[in-house]
Amino acid sequence: MAAVNIPALVKSLRQRLGLTQEHFAHAVGVTFSTVNQWETGRRRPQPFLLKRLLEMEATSGKVSVGRLTKGEAQAYKKRWEIVNAAEIEELASTPVADKFRQVAALLASAGKLGWTGTLAAEEEQVRDRWARLRKEYHA
Repeated sequence: MAAVNIPALVKSLRQRLGLTQEHFAHAVGVTFSTVNQWETGRRRPQPFLLKRLLEMEATSGKVSVGRLTKGEAQAYKKRWEIVNAAEIEELASTPVADKFRQVAALLASAGKLGWTGTLAAEEEQVRDRWARLRKEYHA
């Protein structure tokens, strides 16, 4: 996959939708500060969110200028709701042991995915939480 300029991608999508960072964050299902950090390049979206953002970019057509029409915005909103509902259903139906394996695989592959900008303290906090959950689950 070619390198993606995430700050530009997020900002252009948000502006085309005519949304503030707060409203965009609500629509995507993340916090305002997360969207702000995406736009400033301090954080990267999770892979499934990045995939959705890239889908939105591809379907919106790079030739369109300015904001999306009301119909386009409603179509995006409907798509997000459907995908979010499917992900919630998938998470609810996935056994906890599988979720732990997925987290372990993601943490192990973080360097390969180019997530080298992760703060060491933040990474350690994630690893610590994962270890505590795993310990509690297997107790």
